[in-house]
Amino acid sequence: MSDRARGTGTQAPVDAAVAKSHLARLTLPLRVRLLGRNALVRLPSRAYFVHEGDPARLGLVLSGLLRCFRATADGRELTLIWAHQGAIVGVASMVHPPSPWSFQAIADSVLLDLPIDTWGELLRTDAAVAGLVATQYDELLRRAVDEILIYAHGDLRRRLIVRLLELVSRSAEGGPLIAAVTQDDLARSVGATRPSVARVLQQLRAEKSIRSMYGGILVERPESLAAQL
Repeated sequence: MSDRARGTGTQAPVDAAVAKSHLARLTLPLRVRLLGRNALVRLPSRAYFVHEGDPARLGLVLSGLLRCFRATADGRELTLIWAHQGAIVGVASMVHPPSPWSFQAIADSVLLDLPIDTWGELLRTDAAVAGLVATQYDELLRRAVDEILIYAHGDLRRRLIVRLLELVSRSAEGGPLIAAVTQDDLARSVGATRPSVARVLQQLRAEKSIRSMYGGILVERPESLAAQL
């Protein structure tokens, strides 16, 4: 679902996201070209902005939370980055299409659909845009490596947060963010003991980030959890 940002009371969120992005370093005329028609994309929680293997697509995150992940042939998934306000998603697919990974909304999210043809043209002809794309690539690589390090060597709290956010991404679209998992299963999936996992979950409950319920764990503040990563 999309609409025009200008003239509909949504220019302020666009400006706020641009201010947090690398676009803020560019001149105003160049930013106007790169932002294009200001068409908004509203993604409900668990909807996809782009799937792995889809044609290239670019977006600027105005609000919400998305995860970028790769999937294996047997369905296992590895989260590479978490995209918040100001993130430009899909740069890798623009340089080497099709999309090498998927972007899925965890919380309800709004993105600005960016004109990929204009970006491709300016990437080849404008040094400032080429520098922006190179910076995005560098940031993406660093954040992806950080995420992998969390999987391999991160503290238990971070490993649990990642696992909970991944699990809720598989819950039914339109319903509550529930990780259908027991504490025993959760402990096995992060390579920890059940008492250790229980202590961290108790901390997250005290912070009002999660709530235990029948059938699993309800994630009440996904953006707050992802910000800790």
